Amino acid sequence: MTFRQFAFNNVKRNARQYLSYFFSCMFSVAVFFIYAVIMFHPAIENYDFRATVQSGITAAEVVIFVFSFLFVLYSTGTFIKSRKKEYGILMTLGISKRQLNRLLILENTIIGLVSIIAGMVIGIIFANIFIMGFSSLLGLEDSLGFHISWKALVLTFVCYFIMFELNSLLVVSTLRINSIVHLFQGAKAPKKTPKFSWILAMIGLLLVIAAYYLAWTATMMSIAAKMFPILALIIPGTYLLYTQFSVLFIHLLKKKKRLFFAKTNLLTISELSYKLKDHARLLFFVTILSAVAFTASGVIYGTYQGAEEEATANSPQDISFSSQGTDNMEQADIEIKQVTTALEKEGIDYQSLSVNMTEVLLTVDNWKRPVSLLAYSDFQSLLDLNKEEKTDELDPDEAMLLAFPFEIEFSETFDGEVTFQSENHTETLQTKTIPSIINYNLYVSNTVVVSDQIYEQFASVAEPSEHIRYVALSVDDWLANAKYINEHVEKVDTDIVYSSDKASDYLLLRNTLAYALFFGMFISILFFLAAGSILYFKLYQDLDKDIRQYQALYRIGLTVSEMKKIATKQLAYLFFIPFVLAVIHASFAFKTLQNMLQASVLLPSIMLISCYLLVYTIYFFFIRRLYIRKIQQVM
Repeated sequence: MTFRQFAFNNVKRNARQYLSYFFSCMFSVAVFFIYAVIMFHPAIENYDFRATVQSGITAAEVVIFVFSFLFVLYSTGTFIKSRKKEYGILMTLGISKRQLNRLLILENTIIGLVSIIAGMVIGIIFANIFIMGFSSLLGLEDSLGFHISWKALVLTFVCYFIMFELNSLLVVSTLRINSIVHLFQGAKAPKKTPKFSWILAMIGLLLVIAAYYLAWTATMMSIAAKMFPILALIIPGTYLLYTQFSVLFIHLLKKKKRLFFAKTNLLTISELSYKLKDHARLLFFVTILSAVAFTASGVIYGTYQGAEEEATANSPQDISFSSQGTDNMEQADIEIKQVTTALEKEGIDYQSLSVNMTEVLLTVDNWKRPVSLLAYSDFQSLLDLNKEEKTDELDPDEAMLLAFPFEIEFSETFDGEVTFQSENHTETLQTKTIPSIINYNLYVSNTVVVSDQIYEQFASVAEPSEHIRYVALSVDDWLANAKYINEHVEKVDTDIVYSSDKASDYLLLRNTLAYALFFGMFISILFFLAAGSILYFKLYQDLDKDIRQYQALYRIGLTVSEMKKIATKQLAYLFFIPFVLAVIHASFAFKTLQNMLQASVLLPSIMLISCYLLVYTIYFFFIRRLYIRKIQQVM
């Protein structure tokens, strides 16, 4: 038997141990390869989004590669730790350190080559499906077409081959510092009774609660200031939950005598206290990794699904045009006519309404901002156009500041007595903030509704440059005609008239999120699968110790069925505690997102987490089957 055959047989005989690691690496290679296929697809050159797609894929490729490098480095180190006794035996039998290093490099190279080839084959098989999905996400009329570039093949192979070889060298450098005695000791679980601190346990719990509170109360205006404090609280808080609070919780469970001594709970709970303490760092890492995957994919998918509602919230009217200055309005009408003629030509029904506004300055405590005044009667006409209920009558000394969802919190600071001033007139009115029913106007930052009498007082003495014409269109089934509307609205001369429409907002949001969804979703799945794989590595590393424990339990009279239940419970706790905690973390992130969006993210979030739970449950039963079978073999 040659040295290469010896290395190959080592990999083959440890196939079950390497299985999860192999599948994770294969999936990483497949995703990397599919992104590369799209990046080098020749049809991409024909589209305006080429630069955006290529830059997005490049960023995704870098994230995948860096994560894969760290994942392989951790996984290889775990395997080395679980096989230290084997290496100690080999060194006792006379293998030199140089030969042992060569063996490790050969083993890792074999696994790497098989993972790369298998991943590229899987990528080739599913590339066309992903190309069609990518084309559909971008709303392309024709698919980009199936094409495998040799550049994608070379890039994937070279990058991952170098990655596996670099990891091999790092592992070899780590093993050199270990003596034979250290290798024979292998990986041992802690024997001391797990300790905990009441103070640290409570601090961990309070840190997590504080982070949850900040996330629950975050808004569009405050999220930037709260983001870092949330991360600064949730990360150490989660770590303390595993290292301190989990041990405290098990300690309290042991005091519940009726529960602790019921059936096999004594064995399950006692062993779980050791496993939670011993695996605290691992469970912390898996929780954070899973939470990142859930949050990233949930935020992107939830926003993507709510693109229509977001477009409607930020552009209440289907199409709007605004022009300022009496000298500009005749030319503005010509520009608007081009759009309405195009709608009529396409057979798209619409209703239009033209209203006049006048520009004034809103003054509060020496702070000024330009706003446009709108007569109350015209405001009611716009409500009719939007098919919304009319409001109550407006008193002469009252005004309503129209604010968009993202600025309501800021605009509410102006509620109360506000002064409105133009070149020739001034009024002080009681102002309150309400959601806007008109689109954003380039010329002024907000619109204020005042009584018809007050409006006439300002309009009658307004300078020519202070007059504003606002034209609103309500289009039948704007969503189905979004591309056509956007195409013709973009032709309007922005130097003459400013246009705003739902279609443009919707398409921009949808396309931007389509890129993010395509680039980010598979990275999130990769993170999620890696989290499950890391748990598998750790369980397999402790398998020898667990087998000795179950052999002892078998000799003192426990049945195989009872031991299966104990093993299943312990595996379930280690698998699903990080999952549940990650879901809770992600749920508060979804609440933060909901505070900033008009569309509901509840259903998309539930759907996404359910998919993750299904995959995780299948993965759990697969690993449980391997784990139980391995224990039964030695009974």
